[in-house]
Amino acid sequence: MKYFLLSLALLMGLSAFAQVQVAQGNNSPQFSLSKQVDFTSFTTAKADYFVLKRTEHFENINTLIVADKSGSIITDKEIRVNMGSFNNQSGVKNLLVVNSTPVVFVGNRDKNAGKNTLTASTIDDNGNISTAMVTIGSMDFEKMSNAGDWYAALTPDQKHVAVIGKSPYEKGTATQFSYFMLDDKLQVTGKGTFTFAGNDKNIYVTNFLASDKGDLYIIADDFDKSYKHPTLYKYSVGGTGVIVPVMTADPGLKNLNYIARLSPRGDLVLAGYMQKKSTFSAGDPAAIGTWMFNSSKSNEVKTFNFDKPITNATARNLVYNGDVWFLVGEQYKADKVETTVSGPAAANFEEIYNYTHGDIIVTGFSADGSSKKFDLSVERQWTAKDFDQDLTVASGTIGNKLAVVFNDQYGKYIDDRYHKNLKLPVAVLVSNAGVVDSPVIFANELDVKVSSYTLYPQFFNNDQGHLMVLSGNAQSIKTVTFQ
Repeated sequence: MKYFLLSLALLMGLSAFAQVQVAQGNNSPQFSLSKQVDFTSFTTAKADYFVLKRTEHFENINTLIVADKSGSIITDKEIRVNMGSFNNQSGVKNLLVVNSTPVVFVGNRDKNAGKNTLTASTIDDNGNISTAMVTIGSMDFEKMSNAGDWYAALTPDQKHVAVIGKSPYEKGTATQFSYFMLDDKLQVTGKGTFTFAGNDKNIYVTNFLASDKGDLYIIADDFDKSYKHPTLYKYSVGGTGVIVPVMTADPGLKNLNYIARLSPRGDLVLAGYMQKKSTFSAGDPAAIGTWMFNSSKSNEVKTFNFDKPITNATARNLVYNGDVWFLVGEQYKADKVETTVSGPAAANFEEIYNYTHGDIIVTGFSADGSSKKFDLSVERQWTAKDFDQDLTVASGTIGNKLAVVFNDQYGKYIDDRYHKNLKLPVAVLVSNAGVVDSPVIFANELDVKVSSYTLYPQFFNNDQGHLMVLSGNAQSIKTVTFQ
């Protein structure tokens, strides 16, 4: 593993030769950021969209943040639906941006009717859900605890949506799926059913992706004692289902964690970190290398060793740039803080964690995943309790290079003992050959010494040579665009 280090004297003069420019948007209306949310983003010619997902008291809540092309936030609103009653439950299944229009997909399980129905509604520029619902499909069920489920995925062209419905599971039979293909007006352009022959176990869907050419990728995690590994269930419209047990070819190596993306050709690419089965530990699992899978080579998983094991390697992003895939990760650990709260109070008690964010890890793979081009690390060390959105990593492409944006310690770059522990936004660029440019710092541009705003690299959007990252304080948020 190659580490990236620069002398303090060199770092002091970086801003004058910055290869990355930064621009800030206007402050949003009053906004409070929730802790530990799931996140996705979309970019269109009209605006950039951020979707923050959390669950409270069994309700799925999606916060939609919309920034116009000047970087000003024009919408920040919680997207919620009436949950209904015990025997007639509704909930948000997904929120996607289809051809510049946010769309919320809502599932409804009605025990009396015996139907699990999926509808879709558009969301206007003010974050209001349209009352004109489009019914996509429904499935029959008998038990509320086994009513089936719905999943929706946006295709890479952002003009089509693929929806699958997993029917209620019946022991000893193949899991039944229905599919619906929608255009950008939410009209059904194709539908059908499929199963995966020879598989009679329940498929627990962890991710669903769809290509522009009608390939549906269902990813489920299977378990081998203490280990979990992804299994790919692929169905191509008009074809048959295929099952690929990814990352099980070598019984001595096991998946540690991974991330999934679609290639420009529409193939599914999985990449992540691996460990030796014999050295599994619940404390500090050591990654001994990386692995990559490309669905165009369904029987091939390529593995690559590190020079030395890296503890707590966690995959954060998978970025395609011309002839290279970049796997971006970090050394990350979350330790749960034990509590003595018990009884009824425990039901409403929020779990608290101590977080450690260490070095950023970048691995370059060839476009087909057949070879590894380089490994490198950027040194960094942060710890936090209960809240760590400001300690994660944003990544994408700027100037035809991988750009990694994160907060680092002010005193690491600027000799100022009074402000050495401030969070300083930093951008590092990596070429497709693995050449790392000098880091660019933004102490002055983002008024680090006086600003109440902190960069939240966890929440970012990348498109056409720029990274838009959310920044916030206790009252509001704004965008920061690196380009």
